Amino acid sequence: MLLSEFKRFDLGACVRQVRSIPVKLKMGEEAILFIYSGEENIDPGEEYYKHPSDSLKISLFDMKGTMIWTRDLGRGVIPGIWFCPVISLDLNMDGQDEIYFVNNLNPEAPFSFLYRYLEEVDPVNGNTVMRWKWPDNTFDDRMSLSYRFYLVAGYSNGKPVLITSQGTYGDMYLQGYGPGMVKKWETVIRESDAGPRASHLTPVLDFNDDGIDELFWGERLLSVENGQEVFCYAKEEYRGHSDVIIPFVDFENGKRYIYTCREGDEEKGVYRVVTFNEDGSHAWNDLTVGHMHAGWLATIEHEGKPRRIAAAVERKVTEGETGLISDENTSYYYDAYTGKRIELEFPGVANDFAPLDINGDGYSEFLCTGGACCGCVYNFKGELIGKIEGKMVKNGIILSQYPCDQIMTFDQHGVVRVYGDKDAEPGELFKKRHEYKGFHSLCQRLMASGYNNYKSNMSCCI
Repeated sequence: MLLSEFKRFDLGACVRQVRSIPVKLKMGEEAILFIYSGEENIDPGEEYYKHPSDSLKISLFDMKGTMIWTRDLGRGVIPGIWFCPVISLDLNMDGQDEIYFVNNLNPEAPFSFLYRYLEEVDPVNGNTVMRWKWPDNTFDDRMSLSYRFYLVAGYSNGKPVLITSQGTYGDMYLQGYGPGMVKKWETVIRESDAGPRASHLTPVLDFNDDGIDELFWGERLLSVENGQEVFCYAKEEYRGHSDVIIPFVDFENGKRYIYTCREGDEEKGVYRVVTFNEDGSHAWNDLTVGHMHAGWLATIEHEGKPRRIAAAVERKVTEGETGLISDENTSYYYDAYTGKRIELEFPGVANDFAPLDINGDGYSEFLCTGGACCGCVYNFKGELIGKIEGKMVKNGIILSQYPCDQIMTFDQHGVVRVYGDKDAEPGELFKKRHEYKGFHSLCQRLMASGYNNYKSNMSCCI
């Protein structure tokens, strides 16, 4: 396997954060949208928020690397994932995606609710097509709860549904819109209601084979058709928040599972790492204390066969004199189907690695995203197979002419690169995962909302 640079895009600015989603134009033409800033991603958490020194920009490029248009969203839009989610979707079913994002029209009041709107953008020229008032339902919450917004999408019997939502930890509000931006439903989940809270990522998948996608709102599955609860895992046993929620399939027997890493509700006997069977029972569980902040699934070789493994990362934070200090994280590795703890040798903690399948053989490679070996790519045996430039934006099938997983990175000068293996051929397991109900194609559109792009959160699903 030889890693090659497939494509390069120049944002023309020094940057410290980049998100990206695909955009489909008419006549099948492809484009790519970048959301970026010279400021690092800003979190609404009271102990993490910092005043931005740069604004957020959005720019559309063609697949030759030429910028088609760009917009500076100004001082009113705080450059953070939770303040400004972005999504591409052909909601009006005219053969071309629209671009949707949460805007704030008052540059002097970045926390305004009066001037906060959902905005539709014409992908051809970047102009505003329409605006709709963004709900102010979280206005009375504290800041960390007020400004956690999502844009999600799914399909109901082939028809698109755009989902807007507000809230993660307390009261949670969701609204579903069909073609013509006609409101189909509205769902409210109160803080006092039983069951888990939302997750930081939002998989969307027809999990129960009824032709209608379910939104994985944490461990609660909601129908994109009507917003109603299809199933709520651990409804009576857990009231906390899932940092990570990952659906996956054992293709040997067709069994479906949901893997989750938990934060909050650290009551006696409440598990921090759980894999659910489809019926809601526990396939396995582990640990009853700790903030399990990150996790992923990967495939390694074991006794000559593919072995699906799961990683969970415990985050430890202490209070310093002038701010929070992140202590050394603890990694846990499991057989994904049995929960048996296994030992893996990584040159760092699991949170520093993102699994993907670059050559399509069904086994994971691992991109190091932090620490001393940042940019290094290892195979499942731990052998160094290449090194790339920049910080990870996302991975998955990014450029459609290349059939296997790719890596998108950015550097401080605003150069975005896409890497992959030009000789990659998708094998049977790769095809099963990536062609499963269109999940991986859809999740690329969700990677500028929430932490769907973070550490292979979505691209390691299924």
